[in-house]
Amino acid sequence: MRRHGLCILIFPVLLAFAYAGHAESANAKYGVVNIQRVLQTSKGGRTARSLLEREKKRLQTTIQKRREDLAAIAKKVRELQLEIEQKSAIWRQEEKERKAFDLRSQKREFAREQDNLRRLVRESERDLQDRGRTATNTVLKEVRVIVEELGKQEGLDVIVDEASGGVLFFNPGVDLTERVIKLYDQKKK
Repeated sequence: MRRHGLCILIFPVLLAFAYAGHAESANAKYGVVNIQRVLQTSKGGRTARSLLEREKKRLQTTIQKRREDLAAIAKKVRELQLEIEQKSAIWRQEEKERKAFDLRSQKREFAREQDNLRRLVRESERDLQDRGRTATNTVLKEVRVIVEELGKQEGLDVIVDEASGGVLFFNPGVDLTERVIKLYDQKKK
């Protein structure tokens, strides 16, 4: 898996260098964009992150409420168990059986609520990851269109994502990140 990921990162760099060697004679023009910075500072990226943070807080509030409910059930179980231990000697047989039945019922309810809480936490984490991936992909698709338009407008031959690790050096004059952010923000108005 790691080797596959490394190949995915290295192949575009090698392709760019191969293309650079071929296109250098034709005065190739290059551009650099930091996609991570676009995602972090553009209006669309900030909006997506803000929506995810709100959803995360909402889910955390729900989970915290469930944990409090679970703690209350656990307290009731402990109190009933303590009562049975302390008073069972003076109760009649019917009372002992009723209290034992109540204790088993409360323990089952506690176990059920514990399982529900675990499931809620897992599903919430998965949901947040899916929403984050979807939001990021939506912004990336929109940014790619703008990068392509800007590349055509500027007559560039290659635009490289600086954040992917494929760039060792670049002239800051070819960094198009701020222009991409401005154009993207203008389209999001």
